[in-house]
Amino acid sequence: MPNFALRSLVFTLLFVSTALAQAPGNRAYVGEDVYVASGQQVRNAMCIFCSVQVEGDVTGRVIVLFGSLNVTGQVAKGATVIGGNAVVDSQARIGGDTTVLGGNAVYESDESFGGSAYVLGGHLSHVPLAHGQVSAHPRVSLSPLFSVLLGVLVLLLLSALFVPQVRRRIAVNQNS
Repeated sequence: MPNFALRSLVFTLLFVSTALAQAPGNRAYVGEDVYVASGQQVRNAMCIFCSVQVEGDVTGRVIVLFGSLNVTGQVAKGATVIGGNAVVDSQARIGGDTTVLGGNAVYESDESFGGSAYVLGGHLSHVPLAHGQVSAHPRVSLSPLFSVLLGVLVLLLLSALFVPQVRRRIAVNQNS
């Protein structure tokens, strides 16, 4: 069963990336880095088992699975990184929410994010440029320890649901 699930996941990821790559203006690759040069404009960027470097403009979203995101340009709608790190330069701008699962995020300026920033399973690090900056949107980081504890709790709950209860049978003496 786990082998079938892994094959299904890989097939789904390849199918989605192929479908996204067919639309004009999109860049979707598996195992090959995506680079948006300064002055270039791309609609969406998706990368599986590779990294995305944005120096130009992405008018849609950036999705990175098992790679890293490095932004020095503009991303209009938002960014999602699963199994990797995100680095956002002080002059960069991500217009929507930024989510990092299983990695770290580093940003220099609160103006870099137009929306919220969420990190689960890693650290959200702010490198301040000036003192007294106040964040307009939530910045949430849940450490790896919290993620491990949450995973253990989920496993315990699932085992309580699916493992049959062992009941002791009371032996009744029928010779009375």
